[in-house]
Amino acid sequence: MDFKKNRYGAGVLLLAVCFCLSCNLFVYANEFVPEDMQEQLRKSDALYLSLQDAYKHEKWSKVIKLFDEYTKSFVQPEQKNLSHTSFMVDKEEKRKKKRELDRYNSFCMKLHKEYVTAHGLAAIAYVHGRKFVAAHDVLRPVQDYADEYAIVPTARGIIAYVMKDYNAAEPFLKTAHVLDSTLVDPVYYLYKIALKKGEPGTAYFWLEKAAALEPDRLDLIMAQARLLQKLGQSSAAEIMYSRLIELDSNNSVAYNNRGYCRIALGKIDAAFNDFSSALSINGMYTEALLNRAALWRTTNNFLEALKDLNTGLQVAPSDARLLVSRMQTLCDMGNFALAKADMEQILVFSDSISAVNEVGWFLATCPSDAVRDGKRAVKLLLPLVEKSKRHPRVLDSLAAAYAASDQFDKAVVTQQEALARGIEYRLPNFQLTKYEKRLALYNENRPFKTSLD
Repeated sequence: MDFKKNRYGAGVLLLAVCFCLSCNLFVYANEFVPEDMQEQLRKSDALYLSLQDAYKHEKWSKVIKLFDEYTKSFVQPEQKNLSHTSFMVDKEEKRKKKRELDRYNSFCMKLHKEYVTAHGLAAIAYVHGRKFVAAHDVLRPVQDYADEYAIVPTARGIIAYVMKDYNAAEPFLKTAHVLDSTLVDPVYYLYKIALKKGEPGTAYFWLEKAAALEPDRLDLIMAQARLLQKLGQSSAAEIMYSRLIELDSNNSVAYNNRGYCRIALGKIDAAFNDFSSALSINGMYTEALLNRAALWRTTNNFLEALKDLNTGLQVAPSDARLLVSRMQTLCDMGNFALAKADMEQILVFSDSISAVNEVGWFLATCPSDAVRDGKRAVKLLLPLVEKSKRHPRVLDSLAAAYAASDQFDKAVVTQQEALARGIEYRLPNFQLTKYEKRLALYNENRPFKTSLD
């Protein structure tokens, strides 16, 4: 049986057709296959179909178990040549005998291909269990057929990929794709390799090929949508997420991600509805809680924002993103002492550039004199400058910290660099305008406080 689909195995229709074909071949091959062998072949065929189904559903341990049973029961009848027939035999009977023999030989070839394919599927199942030696051992008996059957280089490519040898995996998978362009596995893993190598354009090329082979496969649609989103194509990603939601209306991740795309497209109300839909499916989905809280804050609905963030922190109390958002929300509400408590927690749980930058910004610009601490902010932010490759947002925070500690000359120089870098980074105009306003304040020896923003 042809291995026609990626790790999800052959399609149901293909399985049915091949099963019927095998049944017919038993009928045609009665003259060449003894009855006891026919029964053994039926058992072997049933095990092969079960193996394919287990592979389709990623039941790796079951694949290996069925493979062992299949190889123990497998029989391979020998191919035969047309025996010498007397000149007096009727021509029509000779043609009939040849047709039956051709069917028999086709049946033998089919069994052999199934045998090779079973080894390839078992090898892939072993590698998913991180049993690399076993995977190589399973492939060894069929290694000689690598130039004939695509499953062999497919399995070898996947083994190399899982072992993180991407340079070795790529040629195996490309060879498999040339041998059989209907296989999804090779193009799917070529997409993953391109992602690992930081080549999003090439990744999308292979992903499109995989999706064309299985247009309704949910994980491929999700992968396409995410890659489009990563490439900044929010409109195309929104369409892809919408298609995914049509096929799977309970996909909270698709709703959340579509909402994020809709924010980028300025569809704020639709984005809010998407985050709410995601939470109606999974009320403890922290990503959607975080995103909806951000939208609540834009409408000054701080209590609702705080409610979402507190719910998220019940699930993930050390999530720095949730803590940062709650710190900002509490600051917006004027609860500076509670905001500072969250700030200290952030520094305990995270040393990421974005989290520490938000802490530095809070310390530098907090309206409360009791909380604002420019010197501490400078100490936190200085190491981030090079670590962030002089990102304009970090420079903007550092400039505010210098101003809060009365180092206005440094604040002006740093803010000028933040503005220049912001232009290089193509930050939105409204952000660059804010940078310019802060620069004007520092030139007047005045610090920036969030209440003035």
